[in-house]
Amino acid sequence: MNPVQHTTPFYWQGEWIDETEAEFRLADLGSILPSLPEALAPETVLAACGHLAARLADPSTPEYRQLHGDLTDPDTTALPAADADASLAQLARALDPGLLAAQLTAELASTDPCTPRAASFADTALEMWQPVGTLVHIVPSNVAVAGTLSAVEGLLAGNVNVVKTSGSDGLFTQRALAHLAAADPDGHIAGRLVVLRFPSRNVEWLKQLCLPADAIAVWGTEEAVAGVGRYAPSGCRLVEWGPKISLAYLDRTASISPADLQGLARDIFRNGQRTCTSPQVVYVDTADHAHLFRVAEALAGALADQASEFPAITPTLAEQAEVTNVVTVARLEESLGYTRTISATDGHWHVLADTRPGLCASPLYSTIWVKPLPREDVLQVLHPMRRFLQTVGLAASEEQTLPLAHAFFRAGALRVTPLGAMLDAYPGEPHDGQLALQRYSRRVSVAAPGARQAGH
Repeated sequence: MNPVQHTTPFYWQGEWIDETEAEFRLADLGSILPSLPEALAPETVLAACGHLAARLADPSTPEYRQLHGDLTDPDTTALPAADADASLAQLARALDPGLLAAQLTAELASTDPCTPRAASFADTALEMWQPVGTLVHIVPSNVAVAGTLSAVEGLLAGNVNVVKTSGSDGLFTQRALAHLAAADPDGHIAGRLVVLRFPSRNVEWLKQLCLPADAIAVWGTEEAVAGVGRYAPSGCRLVEWGPKISLAYLDRTASISPADLQGLARDIFRNGQRTCTSPQVVYVDTADHAHLFRVAEALAGALADQASEFPAITPTLAEQAEVTNVVTVARLEESLGYTRTISATDGHWHVLADTRPGLCASPLYSTIWVKPLPREDVLQVLHPMRRFLQTVGLAASEEQTLPLAHAFFRAGALRVTPLGAMLDAYPGEPHDGQLALQRYSRRVSVAAPGARQAGH
């Protein structure tokens, strides 16, 4: 029987178990690491990733069909079919063993980082990378592949990986990692994977999850990170991914084509704008309010053209109330000359043009601010939010792209992409300005007479 077909939501070292068994095993979570007989070789992980990547590159395989069904499930992830295809293609690319080997070399200096090597500044010392130990991943519900990729990076670093998904999530992460483990017939990968689905309000489970952790990687708001941090044991490394805000910038040197605006509209629609890399503000390099409003109208046209490709994601009552409140206030300020609002007749999207440049968060769900920001004022306006800036979708001439990127980096941004590619990523791309494999590892050293000879 193929275990990945099982629908019980708890995956524990190669087994699918129910809630009662998961609760029983949680109390002994810390025993997994010392019970493992040997270290996990990177080539084992690379081989399994290559196998799964090949399966995900073929839409006819059972793995592809199952995971595509999880991504498009209307009761959980609810991605449009095209976005599900794109997510699986992204995952397949990210699992390419050649690219992962390159990531290992770039971040840990070798495809075998546990092998001792001569220290650069000591004649009698060796250095190497070692796993951090038991690595807990508290993964987001708004980026379907994040949990899988984080666990893969944890495996490449040799860790035991315990992944917690949201209680409202589907089984995509569990099944994807089960497929990965199934590609390693010796069971070394399965022995280092536990994937649990439960809500964070289950404090007792969250405490037990964090208790044996040597490191905890957590995505979410400041409140979510602080909440998990309360349960981290002394000495545990807290790896924070988020929260962030992203924006688009239309520079005066760019010739903004309809295709550019269509790409920007797709960035706004994808995943209901709930991803950290989704634009929340579109800045226009102008001080002319009439020009600003023309750009807003053009963007509204692009959103109208793309809307049918992205079925609306239903917000909660509280989220819908926030959207309604923000749009209503913007409409009221039209009489003061500050704003101009353009909305779809069915409420699927809203463009809020505002003559005030200050960076402000969107209520999401395809609600986008359009604001003026002359390039000379980029640093002054954005610097107060530098700890939260992430991605800038940039439209500029080829000659101005790099100078503008440097300006946004000075203001705190971490990524600059073309319009239409804000939510895309390349394998091994730094996460929020950090290298994941290093954060999931320890750098250790041996300093003793004869150490270098013993290391050869």
